[in-house]
Amino acid sequence: MTDMPSLAVPNHLQPGALVRHYKGGLYRIEGACLIEATLETGILYRPLQGKAAHVLWMRPAHAFDESVETGQGWVRRFAPVKAD
Repeated sequence: MTDMPSLAVPNHLQPGALVRHYKGGLYRIEGACLIEATLETGILYRPLQGKAAHVLWMRPAHAFDESVETGQGWVRRFAPVKAD
């Protein structure tokens, strides 16, 4: 049996963390996974609004911290939401 790759999960993407998409949606991080095709760390997340709140989504971990260009300049794709 080969060694299992480890998951590289940034602290701000731990289960239970809240993040806001640059377009406004609020999401909860549900966990991490291993992307079979690339052996990259994937982050599982769930929308907290809308009709797809029952759907679990996955995005490579590095993509959460990517910057995207908007009409107001460059912003993070997902920004951590501070707990009150």
